[in-house]
Amino acid sequence: MDNLKAAGLIVISYLSKLIFFDRSSDNNDDKDSDEEMELYLHRLKVRINNPATRPHRIEGFIERVVDMSTASEFQSHFRVTVTSFQWLLNRIAPLLESTRAAGHQTTDPKRQLLAFLWLLATPNSFRSVGSRFDLGKSTLSAIFMRVVTALNEISPEIIFWPNIEQRQRIALSFQASAGIEGIVGAIDGTYIPIKAPSANPDVYINRKCFHAITLQVICDNKMSILDCFAGYPSRVSDIRIFRNSPIYEEFMNHPNNYFDEKQFIIGDKAYPVLQWCIPPYIERRNVTTRQKHFNTCHAKSRQIVERCFALLFGRFRRLKYLDMNRTDFIAPTIIAACVLHNICLNNQENQEIRDMFIDEGLQAVMNNAGNVNHEAANYDNVNAQELGREGHALRDRIAENLYPF
Repeated sequence: MDNLKAAGLIVISYLSKLIFFDRSSDNNDDKDSDEEMELYLHRLKVRINNPATRPHRIEGFIERVVDMSTASEFQSHFRVTVTSFQWLLNRIAPLLESTRAAGHQTTDPKRQLLAFLWLLATPNSFRSVGSRFDLGKSTLSAIFMRVVTALNEISPEIIFWPNIEQRQRIALSFQASAGIEGIVGAIDGTYIPIKAPSANPDVYINRKCFHAITLQVICDNKMSILDCFAGYPSRVSDIRIFRNSPIYEEFMNHPNNYFDEKQFIIGDKAYPVLQWCIPPYIERRNVTTRQKHFNTCHAKSRQIVERCFALLFGRFRRLKYLDMNRTDFIAPTIIAACVLHNICLNNQENQEIRDMFIDEGLQAVMNNAGNVNHEAANYDNVNAQELGREGHALRDRIAENLYPF
């Protein structure tokens, strides 16, 4: 990139001289012009071929290091398995290639994807990552946005709601772990710390006094993300974000497409009690023993979404603090990380390394826990009121059947 800039400056300089000076001279001679052109071209050639004018970067890192890595080394560095990487490369390579018939072409898709994964997996600066992969800072920035856009484009193929058979398997697995029948997903929100935006930065300050955007996730018993929603400032409460998310509208308008009879998602006390959403009882003085027992089993089932967040933060460490100037591109970056999360879970990976990722992300989960200072669940229409009554009745029946005494 620097060489191209240098070449451009020399050519512009020559053309300026030719246009503004040579045209005013009546004694200009073709021979002199040819000699001057040769001189400028010679200077351009020397400038481009002079090693002193080239930026010093690591050459051959992919060929000499990445391609020679073992499977565990590759997963440790890039936070994805070789299988996941190859599948993803084959899927999005057409979206990363140049559509130009001629002229400067885009970087090789493999180099683009490797550089992007290294950026997402580490808190390293764009300058240092670009040096490692022999890329200019501006080129790497363009690559980052290009890969994020490609991952968002394929997100419906990777993040989707389970079908009837899959929901039944998920419900049986949740029931085996804590005894509650009918759970098909766990919902929660977490903060993604960000750089203070230039516009309205106070809106993004949460109750823990740092700037962040909230990520809402519904995951299954294996930590696969069934739905994700990001973009709201973290000052907004979890319940308000939930009610403004596309999945809430789908649940309200077409519940039969997402739940069978007596199936529901679980969430913490920030979420409303509905026929398809069951939070724990709020433990006040009048809470019963049965309700406390239900809350214990509920918490045991719900911890899977906290482990999902821990794996996400531990795998892609840049999410612990997104230092991005473009606020509008933060949410797509978060969704891209969620897409990669599911791709990794869909392929076999080293369980020991995955557990290491979870351990690395646990502290971030505790620091970035969502808004527990929830708003009152006010039902704003007749349908929601009816779902609320049915939800309370369903929760009471589950608590009654669950209590062993």
